[in-house]
Amino acid sequence: MASDGTEIRASSLGEFGLIERLARILDESAKDGDGVPGLVLDIGDDCAAIRRESLTDVYTTDTMVDGVHFRTGEISWRDLGWKSMAVNLSDVASMGARPVMSLVTLGLTGKESLSDLEELYRGIADITQELGGVVAGGDIVRSPVLFITVAMTGEAAVTAGGAAFNRARLMAGSMTGSTAGAGYPTAASQLKFEAGSKQAADGAALLRRDAMSVGDLIAVTGTIGDSGGGLRVLADGLSGTAADLLKRAHFRPVPRMAAGVALVTQGVVSAMDVSDGIADDLGKMCMASGVAAKVRMPAVPVSDELKACFPDDFTAIALAGGEDYELLFSAPEPVMAAVAPSIGVPVSVIGEVIEGEPGSVTVVDERGRPIEMAVGWDHLDG
Repeated sequence: MASDGTEIRASSLGEFGLIERLARILDESAKDGDGVPGLVLDIGDDCAAIRRESLTDVYTTDTMVDGVHFRTGEISWRDLGWKSMAVNLSDVASMGARPVMSLVTLGLTGKESLSDLEELYRGIADITQELGGVVAGGDIVRSPVLFITVAMTGEAAVTAGGAAFNRARLMAGSMTGSTAGAGYPTAASQLKFEAGSKQAADGAALLRRDAMSVGDLIAVTGTIGDSGGGLRVLADGLSGTAADLLKRAHFRPVPRMAAGVALVTQGVVSAMDVSDGIADDLGKMCMASGVAAKVRMPAVPVSDELKACFPDDFTAIALAGGEDYELLFSAPEPVMAAVAPSIGVPVSVIGEVIEGEPGSVTVVDERGRPIEMAVGWDHLDG
């Protein structure tokens, strides 16, 4: 309640302001108890993480609501099933982990056809067969609006000792990009959980938001803005080959599972996935790490398709579009030099971590002039 006695609306705080307020309540109550045994990461990262002896499990959840995150009639039911899992798989990837299992809750109006729901689950089956995270249960409830909630568990895939050793060798200059990281899994099939796999005794390494350091280079996988471009294509009614490719990026994103494992194997320690716009997400990493960042817009990888469809707006779409589910990460130059050519996907170095107001991100053009940026996605905005 505000000082004048009026109620404060959640939307006035924004999504992350609300999370901070609610987390404060949990923090206060936790002082009276022992908390969660083995808790490594809690509210504020892409996944929560719990250490169980030599294992580290990660946990994430995401909800997609009709009319907010998708519109029935625009996205196919099969693509909807795929994307509902992809957003969670991307969170697991951003921790450098591999998926284990999922629980799916469907909120149904009762008007959905059986054939549509079967197509939804075919999409879920498509991506889990390819990348893991098999569905092991869930719930079905009646709802005034269709929604899909996925809760996913994963397991850290790399030992802390191995990751630290690779990082130390790179920092000492004794490993080159051509030999670094030999032996890490690159095929998606290798990332699926195997119950009988051996676990190392020295614990697990994770990628996390709060581990950036001043002087780190900042990089991103793939191209940025295609999903936001796909959303604009739908809104503007554009057609053609380039428009179709952007729509596919929006409807059927491919999480960077193998790349996430490769990053942590190489000794990268700080990363997250690009879900709310690269500028906004980089700001979250900087805030968590107590640093600032400078990004060179000409270095941000933007596809020819996005430029073709939106020649005047592609910069704004790339910076604030969101839902790309690429990996955004930072590392010292020796580590970055080894990572870029060896993780199996394109990597672009786009800037550096600097001293400054925690959370601040400055984007400059080819002449070094600051670019005014739009705000990224906020679930409670308007």
